[in-house]
Amino acid sequence: MMNTNYYVFIYFPGPNWLANQSMIKQPLTGHFRYMNRLETEEKLVLGGGFTDDTGAMGILLVSGLEEAREIIKNDPAVKEGIVTAQIHPYFVTVASKIQKSG
Repeated sequence: MMNTNYYVFIYFPGPNWLANQSMIKQPLTGHFRYMNRLETEEKLVLGGGFTDDTGAMGILLVSGLEEAREIIKNDPAVKEGIVTAQIHPYFVTVASKIQKSG
């Protein structure tokens, strides 16, 4: 049986997003450390920023919606108001290997 505990999170610029600055100019060091830890814990399946600097998204594989909400709530970028977030349950119907950009 396929695990269906996937959750997509979408980040949007928040109230403390540096106006007129690209994503790479935002103070996201704590956020990147947090995401790397989630990847090591095998909770973050993939993640990255939109190339048009309108936000970012990722996919979590966790026990349920409450865990997904806690993870996003504890992201330093969310806590600091740099981004706001939406979370959506996600049902995988097609999957293939994805290579990292860059």
